[in-house]
Formats: sequence, C-alpha cells, structure tokens
Amino acid sequence: MNLIRLIRYRFFLFAGILPYFLGQAVAFGLHKSLNWNCFWWGFAGISLVLVAVELFNEYFDAKEGGDRIFSQEKPDIPNYFFTLGIAALGLAFIVGVYLALQTGWPVLLFSFLGFLGAYFYVGPPLKWAYRGMGELVIALSYGPVMVLGSYYIQTERIGFVPFFVSLVCGLSMFCLAVLNEIPDYYQDMLVGKRNLVVRLGKQKAIVLLKLCLAGLFILLTLGVVLKTIPLLAIAAVVTVPWILKSITSIEKNYDNPKAFLFAVNTVVIAHIMIAVSLGISFLGN
Repeated sequence: MNLIRLIRYRFFLFAGILPYFLGQAVAFGLHKSLNWNCFWWGFAGISLVLVAVELFNEYFDAKEGGDRIFSQEKPDIPNYFFTLGIAALGLAFIVGVYLALQTGWPVLLFSFLGFLGAYFYVGPPLKWAYRGMGELVIALSYGPVMVLGSYYIQTERIGFVPFFVSLVCGLSMFCLAVLNEIPDYYQDMLVGKRNLVVRLGKQKAIVLLKLCLAGLFILLTLGVVLKTIPLLAIAAVVTVPWILKSITSIEKNYDNPKAFLFAVNTVVIAHIMIAVSLGISFLGN
C-alpha cells in the first residue's frame, strides 16, 4: 500500500495546514511582522505531526478492524507504520524544543498537547476515538492548540483575538468530525468505537451537527459584529445555502452513505472558506 496515498490530502491540507497558516496570518495581521525562520520550522513540525497522525490512524484501525469491517479486502498495513509514526513524533519534538529555545517554553506545552492528540486519538490505552472524546480532541487539536501554537511562535504571546479565531476553526473541525462519522455508524458500533454518533444514534447526531453548524456561523458573525475579526471574514456565509441543502439531504437519507458525499464536500468547502476568509481578512487588515 502506497505510503504517500495514506497521508490523505483532506486531513493534511484542510485539517492541518490551514489552521497553521491561519495562526500565522492572525499574527501578521495584528503585529505586522513575520519571522520566516519560525514559520518554516513550525511548518516542518506540524507536517511531521500530521504524518504521524495518519500513520497511527491507519495502523491502529487495521489492528482494530475499523473502516474495513464491511470490506472483503484484507488490511495490508505493515508494522513499520507504527515505528514511522513514533519517529515522526520524535522529530517533531526536536523541532518543538528548537522553537521553544527561540520563543519560549509554551511551545513545549502546545507540542505536548499536540502529541497527546496525535497518538492517543486511536492509540492505547486512552483511545479517545473509542470513548466518545475523539471529536473534542479533534476540535481542540486543530483549533486552539494548532492556531494558538502557530500564533505564539510568531508573537511569543497569547491574546483574545487568536483564541476567538481558534474557537471558530475548532468548531468547524468538530462539525466535520461528526459528519464523517455518520456514514460509518454501523462499522464503528461493531468494532466498539463508541464515538458521539454511536452513543447518540444517527438522528440525534444530525441534530447535534445542525446545532454546531448554526453555532459556527453565529460565532463567526458575532466576531465580525463585535469587530473581533475583520469584516471580510464574513465571506464564508456564502456556503450557508449549500449547507442547508446538504442537511436536508442527510435528514432524508441518513441510512444511505452515498447521500453523504455532497454533505461532506459541502462542509469541507465551508471549512476551507472559513479558514481562508479569516486568514485573508487579517492579512489585509
């Protein structure tokens, strides 16, 4: 199985790289300075962690039978995926130590929290994804941890504005996590992955998704109204009609996994639009 193919673009780019760039954009927009050395080292560290996340997910899912229980294909995940994941985290830790020496000790805290999420999302003994905590771990990791960590290595401080932006990004990722789990409801239940969708059931999970999506755009609008974030960030609301259409489709076809393709693509696009519009709004502020 091709190693590059397993480092899936939707997680590497949409979930990981955009929040990192967003933190950098907020730092530049507020302070009009950019340390390229910290930027590239931070980018390298984040990339290594994201590679480790994908390696661990593939390795532990193969061990548990997740994502393959209804497939006739035998999992072909070599044991060296685990070793490569540990190596990637080790290199990321070295990068974190270097950045901590350049900026301050909080980098180590952000790094530690990131490592906890990367390994224990599916790794034993915590296995957050199997205990109904995986969605929260994703939201925190790709929201406050990544955005604030990115912001800190440029500014050596934490403020309310980047924290608010990180909440928007984290809630967007939470919506994506819940949505992605709905089509996998039966196989997750059979392998013991007691995530939020399995615990709530599909219909209640859809209600949760609707509330979170509504909260996401309310939070974004509130930030613009209160001038916490620049006006241009509101551009992401152009995706609302497509989101409403996708939710309607999900409610009618929640037992048909194929019906979720449009919904998943729509929420992914909304996530990109939110991150990009926020980043551009701060860069042009």
